[in-house]
Amino acid sequence: RDDEEISRRDDRREGNRHCKERASKDKEKDKAQMITVNRDLLMAFVYFDQCHCGYLLEKDLEEILYTLGLHLSRAQVKKLLNKVVLRESCFYRKLTDTSKDEENPEEMETPQEDMLGNRLLLPSPAIKQESKGPEENIGLIVYNGAMVDVGSLLQKLEKSEKARAEMEQKLQSLEEKTDDDEKTILNLENVNKSLSSELKEVKKDIGQLQENLKSSEDKNSQFEGQLNKTIKNLATVMDEIHTVLKKDIVKSEDKDQKSKENGASV
Repeated sequence: RDDEEISRRDDRREGNRHCKERASKDKEKDKAQMITVNRDLLMAFVYFDQCHCGYLLEKDLEEILYTLGLHLSRAQVKKLLNKVVLRESCFYRKLTDTSKDEENPEEMETPQEDMLGNRLLLPSPAIKQESKGPEENIGLIVYNGAMVDVGSLLQKLEKSEKARAEMEQKLQSLEEKTDDDEKTILNLENVNKSLSSELKEVKKDIGQLQENLKSSEDKNSQFEGQLNKTIKNLATVMDEIHTVLKKDIVKSEDKDQKSKENGASV
């Protein structure tokens, strides 16, 4: 069974290979029968087809049309793309190549009005002057294989110059503000230095006052001790005086009694 399955797989692979070889041969025949008619158009498509896959996506074509400066609306862009786009992709070899069987192929010549798009409808004097003569410049030039709109580039340049001038003004204002801020910072630093010096002096004064207070407290304690001692001494002295006075009073009373007794006897 395994051998049969392997043989079947091999047969399928060989059949697929034969089909691919036939398809590639048919494609080579078809390619050999095609002739490039519009080389400029082919080079334009190849310039944007960086992967060289033979087609461009619909989104890429929309961006290309918007960047040309034709001022087309979305509906107009969709209408143009629907003519050449199939399944969200444009196979540009169908537009640039024709078969050998066709004799004297007709090249599609787009009128100048279609190349300008909606630029003629805009109220810009430059575009009206360009549209007066067919031989005059329409503002589109080819540079390195790409179409460049000089008018839109000049407008962008003017906008960038205006933005640059505004930025320069803002930078000048910011520089002035920074200068003012630096001045205020210097003033604040000077004030901080003066305040720090004053604070040091105040701390020194506080230290001296604390030392004086300690010395005064020590003297006060000494005076209190001496006062307590003197109070004690005075108390003892007063007690002694009281005892002496009491003795004198008793003696005087005894003398008075004796004198009274002597007088009564007499």
